[in-house]
Amino acid sequence: MRRFLKHTALFLLTAFPFYVWAQTPESAVQLEAIIESILEELGEETDAALIMEDLEGFANNPLNINATTREQLSRLHLLDDIQIQKLLNYLKEFGPALSIYELNTIDGFSPELLMKIEPFIWFGPKEEKTRSVPEMLKYGRHELLARTLGTLQKPQGYKERDDSTTPYEGNRARYYTRYRFQSGDNISAGITAEKDPGEAFFSGSNKQGFDFYSAHLSLKVSPVIENITVGDFVVRSGQGLVLWQGFAIGKSLNSLNISKTNQGVRAYTSTDENQFFRGASTTLKLGDARVSLFYSQKNSDGNLAYSDSLGNYFTSLQTSGYHRTQSEIEDKNSVNDLNVGAVASWSFQNLKIGATVLYRQFNMPFIRSDQLYNRFRFSGKENMVAGADYLYSKGKYQLFGEVAVSKSKGKAILQGATAHLHDRIQFSGLFRHFDKNYHAMWATPFSEVSSAANETGLYLGTRILPVRFVTLSAYSDFYRSEWINFTTAGPSTGWDVLAQADFRFSKKVQFYLRYKNEEKEQKFRVEEKYEDLPEQFRKSRLHFQYNPSDIITLKTRLEHVFYKGLESENGWMVFQDVQYSPGKIPLNLSARLAYFNTESYNSRIYAYENDLLYTFAVPAFFGKGFRTYLNLKYKISQNAEIWFKLANTLQGGAELISSGYNEIAGNQKTELKFQLRLKM
Repeated sequence: MRRFLKHTALFLLTAFPFYVWAQTPESAVQLEAIIESILEELGEETDAALIMEDLEGFANNPLNINATTREQLSRLHLLDDIQIQKLLNYLKEFGPALSIYELNTIDGFSPELLMKIEPFIWFGPKEEKTRSVPEMLKYGRHELLARTLGTLQKPQGYKERDDSTTPYEGNRARYYTRYRFQSGDNISAGITAEKDPGEAFFSGSNKQGFDFYSAHLSLKVSPVIENITVGDFVVRSGQGLVLWQGFAIGKSLNSLNISKTNQGVRAYTSTDENQFFRGASTTLKLGDARVSLFYSQKNSDGNLAYSDSLGNYFTSLQTSGYHRTQSEIEDKNSVNDLNVGAVASWSFQNLKIGATVLYRQFNMPFIRSDQLYNRFRFSGKENMVAGADYLYSKGKYQLFGEVAVSKSKGKAILQGATAHLHDRIQFSGLFRHFDKNYHAMWATPFSEVSSAANETGLYLGTRILPVRFVTLSAYSDFYRSEWINFTTAGPSTGWDVLAQADFRFSKKVQFYLRYKNEEKEQKFRVEEKYEDLPEQFRKSRLHFQYNPSDIITLKTRLEHVFYKGLESENGWMVFQDVQYSPGKIPLNLSARLAYFNTESYNSRIYAYENDLLYTFAVPAFFGKGFRTYLNLKYKISQNAEIWFKLANTLQGGAELISSGYNEIAGNQKTELKFQLRLKM
């Protein structure tokens, strides 16, 4: 324990100084609500750094509505394409907006929506001053983050002092640091470094320090050369059928948010060690056309194998990013991965069309295991995939879609529509079909499965405001697979439905009721064979929020899960949150006391938690016990602030927590997290 704290202190003390602009309590509350509505059912492994970085950036430096672009508005992650177009049309026709109340006159901009976006925007002059390069460098923002986290209890797999009997090279702490310089959208430069729990730090296989490094330099050169990026970057195009790296919004409470926005090339600043390119890219703007060219060559983690007939090959790409054990270290950077491509788009008055081409090559064959579910999946050394997409938006209606084909001649199609029939009634729909032999390993379209293959589905969503203080949101999704998946024994079907009623009686009192039902065929072992049988989850939730004053927020939740597979199970959870932001003290405090009781992992319950800046937690709770946490944010000065989180899980009657090398003896697990940020 003393050694863990010593390493943590030394790491934080060696971090460079930097400075910060603080959020307002209102923006912090809205930021949390937005993040929770999007991410709460996606799990802790989801990489949502870009969306969190966008919202945090606008919270600190609000977007000037009167001098904005479509691309900047899409980074609010709160407006669909129809709302963005209506806002831009309004500003073009009537001139600069003067206040948030004026936006209420735009069709589709409800008071609830305006309350969400208000902390992230401001109303400045239409023409903003263009800065010279020296001014950009002078007035740019420097930021350095230093973060560490770990558990007080020692899992069995982690090394302490000179212990050579454990499988992990390093200690149980995670270290993270990031420096970034940014001057608007003109200049961005940064470096990120991370060590995961169990990885060596300035020792063993990581004598150079951290296990993962990432860096970038991104410049806006001229109106024609819109961007040049060297180092690490992500590319997003169309509706994600060919290429979409990082987080992509899928089915969520925002049932109308089904069309992808925020396309293009962006510098990479996250810690996911897989979902990015490493090389160079440039974006050219030629009138109404925009073309992005990119080249990437990096080494990825792969499970290596050898045979006399094939020589060296790999059976899978590792995506965990962990390099703790000898086998994980041997797989590190073992496969050379080359990607070359282009993304083009043309914009007209109401129409935008685009095209994407991507070529990918490995330095050795990719040969998967000989399982039926792998029969139609990609194998070989190279692949090519191309697609065409469009977005048509006029008045109250929007149509969008993409078609694509891979080298295997497998095809994919996605077609969607949204309709804002009235301020109080909106609908959405989306159809997708992906052939079982469609190969696009960087694709992340709207879908049920994680890969863009072997799925046909139809999604329908709606949002209705029947009376002033009530909002009804719902969606249903039906899907099927014509071939075997990893979790099925044959072709399968599934469907899910979600409905939520929000009641906002005033700024002080609000609550919602939610019901979700999901049923899909999954393989179960019945006697001596596997069979596909229905697996069902039914989730019900009552959530109440009360603001007795401007500095205190109380949240109470009751949730129930019913699971039915071979057997039936039930799970319950209730929690009480307190959030406190005193006006005279630069302190934000949030705390939770939760009780959960489920029959097994099958009836687990997920619950979003407040966490450190640019991070989030959505742990799964199962068994019987309590979960508590205390999360503090304190502004030391105008130039520095810190975060601290202490969380504890207590499972009654448990002898072990977690599994494998992460097992902790006893019935409780205590987590410590600390973060420092400085800006200037």
